[in-house]
Amino acid sequence: MKLGQLTPSLGCKVLGSVDIEITGISSDSRNIVRSSRPGEGVLFAAIPGEHVDGHSFIPGAVSSGALAVLAERETPSISATQLIVPDIREALSRASDVFYGEPSREVAVIGITGTNGKTTTTYLIESILLEAGMKPGVIGTVNYRYNGQVFSAPHTTPQAPELQKMLREMADAGVTHCVMEVSSHALEQKRAAHLRFRAGAFTNLTHDHLDYHKTMDEYFRCKSILFGMLRSTGGIQVINIDDPWGRRLKEANPGAITFSLRDGSAQVSSKSYSLLEGRTEAVISTPAGEAAIDAHLVGEYNLQNMLCAMAVAVSMGIDPIVAARGIGRLERVPGRLEKLVSGGEDAFRAYVDYAHTADALERALTALRPVTSGRLITVFGCGGNRDRKKRPMMGEAAARHSDLVIVTSDNPRDEDPLEIIIEIEAGMKGIRKFGPGERPSGKGYMVVPDRREALRKAVSLACKGDTILAAGKGHEDYQIIKGVKHRFDDYEELRSLIHPGGMAARQAL
Repeated sequence: MKLGQLTPSLGCKVLGSVDIEITGISSDSRNIVRSSRPGEGVLFAAIPGEHVDGHSFIPGAVSSGALAVLAERETPSISATQLIVPDIREALSRASDVFYGEPSREVAVIGITGTNGKTTTTYLIESILLEAGMKPGVIGTVNYRYNGQVFSAPHTTPQAPELQKMLREMADAGVTHCVMEVSSHALEQKRAAHLRFRAGAFTNLTHDHLDYHKTMDEYFRCKSILFGMLRSTGGIQVINIDDPWGRRLKEANPGAITFSLRDGSAQVSSKSYSLLEGRTEAVISTPAGEAAIDAHLVGEYNLQNMLCAMAVAVSMGIDPIVAARGIGRLERVPGRLEKLVSGGEDAFRAYVDYAHTADALERALTALRPVTSGRLITVFGCGGNRDRKKRPMMGEAAARHSDLVIVTSDNPRDEDPLEIIIEIEAGMKGIRKFGPGERPSGKGYMVVPDRREALRKAVSLACKGDTILAAGKGHEDYQIIKGVKHRFDDYEELRSLIHPGGMAARQAL
């Protein structure tokens, strides 16, 4: 595409020639490679970050081969054409949409936002769409995937150029729907600002990311951006009114479809349900009729995710019976209550879950308690360089719902793991702390900073009927310590401890 075809949509000040062939758009100067053909190259977008200003990378990007620059201020003495705009993020989102041919006009995009449940809900909707004969793609925390192809996911919601490029590839491959997790960061940073969402859903809002958003009101405002976009395009809105922030969101969006586990006035609700070991049975009421669900996922919070997926599906014209079959065919979600069972007469269970907020941890433990005849042993930590306020809250939740807690590390990044653990312990007052050499008896907690050793300790202490929950990392296969990424997978570690030398298929509760 000629740069001159792109500039009219941006309302920018142009410094230099627009008779340039743009071959791509990037906000990462490290990804720019000089074209072998004269007169063509990449448009570099100088996004200001949390720690560095993208404008400082402009000379390097031009040196690497960028022929045009999108920026909020001029850079003297560079050879590239400069497009100067008042809002770089807004302009980058628009430029990416235009460059890739506005793919969200061809693919029905469904956005899921909220603190917890986004990943599971995208998997559920994907399964429903497959059952309905559609060709879905997914963009989310675990990975990006479509047509049997799977790509790593460095961000829950990619930057605008990568997002629009992927949607274009999906459209060209015949994908009919893209189900995507839409993070609050992405909404605030306008990564998805020019997507035409066909539908959007809100799962819940609990304490998280306040290192970035500062207050819950600001966090809520960012999540609400998706619904402003849906209002402007007439898209379908789906809201969980069991959540207090969801009820607030509903007030601002009176035309939204509601779902609830407890409020019978919601358009989509559960008439009855049974939380069984290994599955959930429920009868779901919708405006299009009732449907019986027999699902592999368990826990009330997962039933809420199913209600959300059903509400989206029915609102988009899918028969509730078909949607129920789609929900039933989903066997597992990576890193969400994935189970390992030890052998022998003294069998115990171990689960891996992504729960990294107090609310998510409480939900996971509440789901596991009914299937645990012995002790509930929780191994968890909190990430470094992230929201510190949630650390004691997670400590309190773990202590309240567990019989034994082993506090450990979880991606300490640049922080001292022991300092993070001290902040977690502040929420664990009133229960006994066991020393490293003690064999715990009764309710309490212990500190084992090394995560591998913490998992080993949990397995060594587990007895018949006990349940181990390794929380916080889920599908992640790494630990970040002092800027270095180390291979580490909770499931693999537990499997090697429980089934040495053997292989066990990953499965959900």
